[in-house]
Amino acid sequence: MSTQIDAAMDALSLSEIQSQFAQALLQPSSAAQTATLFNAHPHQDDRLALYRGNLTAIWTSALKNAFPVLYQLVGEDYFEQLVRVFGRAFPSESGDLNQFGAKLAAFLKTIPDAADYPYFSDVAALEWQIHCAYYAADAEALSLTDLLQAVAAPGQDVQTVRLLFHPAASLYTAELDSVAIWLAHQVHTEAGFPENIRQACHGLVSRPQWSVELHRISKASFLALTALQQGSNLGTALEIALDTDSEFDINAQLQFWFASGLFANFKFPENQL
Repeated sequence: MSTQIDAAMDALSLSEIQSQFAQALLQPSSAAQTATLFNAHPHQDDRLALYRGNLTAIWTSALKNAFPVLYQLVGEDYFEQLVRVFGRAFPSESGDLNQFGAKLAAFLKTIPDAADYPYFSDVAALEWQIHCAYYAADAEALSLTDLLQAVAAPGQDVQTVRLLFHPAASLYTAELDSVAIWLAHQVHTEAGFPENIRQACHGLVSRPQWSVELHRISKASFLALTALQQGSNLGTALEIALDTDSEFDINAQLQFWFASGLFANFKFPENQL
């Protein structure tokens, strides 16, 4: 038997052996096809099951860290079951488990028993943005004072500048109020679960002082920031906000945006360089 196993192993490359072993872990029904990789042992299936259990535990720990609110919403047992199915469908392709889970929000939309809770996938998408913000590249945040001083020196119009987003900053929107759901599940909050989740929400994710924050923002603010993110200058973005909401408070919003560490740099228009 040993000679047969050695011959089978010699016929495979290391990557093929690893691939077959991974297949035996991820797809239990295929374990019999990889029997030649292992010495004959009466407890072979038990040993593979132990590996699978450890793998599920690692996946669960990683995704619980990335999706803490989703974990609270679905409960421990369902979350572990979800992780097991997800992990087998979309196993980690990186040695960095912080990257595991990028497809979970989309995966939740395909699960029949989650159909009655469509906000699960929205919450997962929001949590993934927050997770990515924590691990995003570092950059010094641009302050409003620094911006105003920089444009004043050459006598430029601040409304003509393009503001460049900080690597950790992003915008979020959804048709269901997943922002309110997320905020209701934070430790230091008095907000309860929203009575009406069937309304659109807009959020701003940022990381001032290495602490990731989520703020609910208005539609006007969201559209203005989206315009900035897509390359519009500040003046155009503010016009969009005012067209959406005539009572949009420009001064207060600018103070809020910069205090949130939303921008890392700016550019003058090419014809004013």
